[in-house]
Amino acid sequence: MIALLAFAALVFLACGGASGKGSQATKTAAPTTPPAAVSTRAATWPTFGGGAARSGVAHGAPATPSLKRRFARALDGEVYAQPLIAGGRIYVATENNSVYAFTTSGRQLWRRHLGAPVPGGDLPCGNIDPSGITGTPVISRGRLFAVAFLRSGHRHVLFGLRLASGRVAVRARVDPANRLVEQQRGALLAAHGRVYVPYGGLLGDCGPYRGYVISTTTSGGRRIAYRNPATEAGIWAPGGISAQAGTLLVGTGNGGAGAFGYQNSVIRLSPGLHRVGYWAPRDWRALSDGDVDEGSLAPLPVTGGRVLQTGKNGVAYLLRHGLGGVGAEQFSRRLCGGGAFGAAAFRAPLAIVPCGGSLFGVRIAGASFSVAWSASAGNVPVIAGNSVFSLTHDGTLVQLRLSDGHRIATAHVGGSATSFPAPAAAGRLLVAPAGRGIVAFST
Repeated sequence: MIALLAFAALVFLACGGASGKGSQATKTAAPTTPPAAVSTRAATWPTFGGGAARSGVAHGAPATPSLKRRFARALDGEVYAQPLIAGGRIYVATENNSVYAFTTSGRQLWRRHLGAPVPGGDLPCGNIDPSGITGTPVISRGRLFAVAFLRSGHRHVLFGLRLASGRVAVRARVDPANRLVEQQRGALLAAHGRVYVPYGGLLGDCGPYRGYVISTTTSGGRRIAYRNPATEAGIWAPGGISAQAGTLLVGTGNGGAGAFGYQNSVIRLSPGLHRVGYWAPRDWRALSDGDVDEGSLAPLPVTGGRVLQTGKNGVAYLLRHGLGGVGAEQFSRRLCGGGAFGAAAFRAPLAIVPCGGSLFGVRIAGASFSVAWSASAGNVPVIAGNSVFSLTHDGTLVQLRLSDGHRIATAHVGGSATSFPAPAAAGRLLVAPAGRGIVAFST
């Protein structure tokens, strides 16, 4: 199951900015006086990966980005969720169950606290303490939807906040069964007039959890659910649920002992959450026995209606659109020996895949792929112009050249960061989570 790593909280400056030595870079991204607000009204990042396909591509980015530090802000809890950008604003959610809205020049517009989070001691296992908003929210229809884990009743509640004011417009229970051992780690998806919420287990695989997707309409009604047949088999990757050709894609983790029940699988779901296709590797049982999750990355839609899937075994699989069942991949190749964690990105023909502590540039060509390059970097890449940006766990933002993986620049954002720290980018703006805060850059 999920291998979330525990990291120390970021230290902050007394003035409220995140601590650090400034944006020291290989090709120095030096601190500058903040310019006029960056225009991002036409270029948004409203969901994990910038869009429902989770492709990780920044719209409206300059052709050759150059990092310039703009501002840092301290928040009231750790940031596991990817920041969002829409309408000239930055939105950030914390494990203290708070959502913030900032202008792109760093002025706080509002903060909405949704209730006390769940202390780690209330849960039978896990390593997030406290546990509040972990999965990345989604912006849709003028609202920001987030799932808060509330100490009162240990409930998972979907909140729809008005973007202009942060006021609560929607509130709906979205608990699966056995909610104390279900973690809402994967990103929310908004599609088909609904919000889809994935669930997996806690670090330690304690209790009778399963992979679930719970969904309500954007007004909070008409709840539907997908419950995976296998025990365990959580849907926990940070990218959550991907969308492709009007359907949904989820990846599951290791399952309990017994017959095949779509553990270690890629599953295609209809908007009504009916299973319409699946794939699993031939060694799905051995992977489960070894706690080797196939679903440690969310499925990545790529060229030709295909899907690229990579998991803890370090093997990348290229799948047909129909997925095809057990062992039906079109092509596969081992990328690394250390496992894939975080999220992948794609801009044809290159997929950027984290594996074993490096990023791999994987060139998709018809029914196969090859490795174009690899580089030491973080594990949630963002493609902006000719560059790939990613955060390392020691709080370093790395800029690589997309074509060959050459390191262009680095910028320090903090002493340490939470698991799978995920930057967001739109237009000339890039926002990096930094422990208990954010750091924003112009590009």
